Amino acid sequence: MLIAQLTDLHIKKGGKIAYKKVDTLQCLRAAVAHINALQPRPDWVVVTGDLGDFGRPDEYSVLVPELKQLAMPVKVIPGNHDQRTALREAFTGFVTFDHDDYCHFVQPAGDYLLIGLDSSVPGKPHGHLTETSLRWLADRLVASSACPTLLFVHHPPMDVGLQHMDVQKLLNDDELWSVVRHHPQVKGVVVGHLHRPIYGTWHGLPVWIGPSHSHAVTLDLRVDAPSSFSLEAPAIQLFKLAPESIVSHISYIDKTGKTQGPYPFFDEHNKLID
Repeated sequence: MLIAQLTDLHIKKGGKIAYKKVDTLQCLRAAVAHINALQPRPDWVVVTGDLGDFGRPDEYSVLVPELKQLAMPVKVIPGNHDQRTALREAFTGFVTFDHDDYCHFVQPAGDYLLIGLDSSVPGKPHGHLTETSLRWLADRLVASSACPTLLFVHHPPMDVGLQHMDVQKLLNDDELWSVVRHHPQVKGVVVGHLHRPIYGTWHGLPVWIGPSHSHAVTLDLRVDAPSSFSLEAPAIQLFKLAPESIVSHISYIDKTGKTQGPYPFFDEHNKLID
């Protein structure tokens, strides 16, 4: 079983250039073509949030036709740049969700179970899982206790050393752990949000953070590092799921690109550059 992770698309109305630097629509098209050309092809693509840049219907109307070009089925969860109601409406008939209010999903994948969690908080950059969401997750895990499981969440559950992003993590990760700790079939957590390939552990569980197929959050570990992005080699992440192992691979889309940046995310008034 092969799963492709695509994350942090940031598609804008009319395919507008993001932050006056990044053609996120063309980057998505290149990523879709790359995934379709992989041999073997992935069995599923999971998109881990920030599909739009402001979560507006006119962004999703640009995005959805592009994702429909994928040759394999797709699952999505929202990020902090998304609006769950608009997202659900835009994906009607294409992507399904397994909760009436939140954009959660449960998807069997061979011997594995993939569970997607909606950690978005309307109008806020950080992540939070509501009590309703945590109960829903607990029920799903109890019902599939014998099935090795991967969780997909937009927000990382732990700090990674990028201070301006760490304050936007999943803020109630302790409550998530209070559920997960009782279910050893959970083998790891796949997240987005950070636009970088980062690997770590959280309470001993592996956490895989997806790379960027467009713009990367600048690797700057200083405590006072500014919020900025760089143009690095675009890539996606692949997960090879086997009965006794999970292996991740970074698959580069364009091996000839040179790193550029850093560039600011926010203008002199602390407003997201549009």
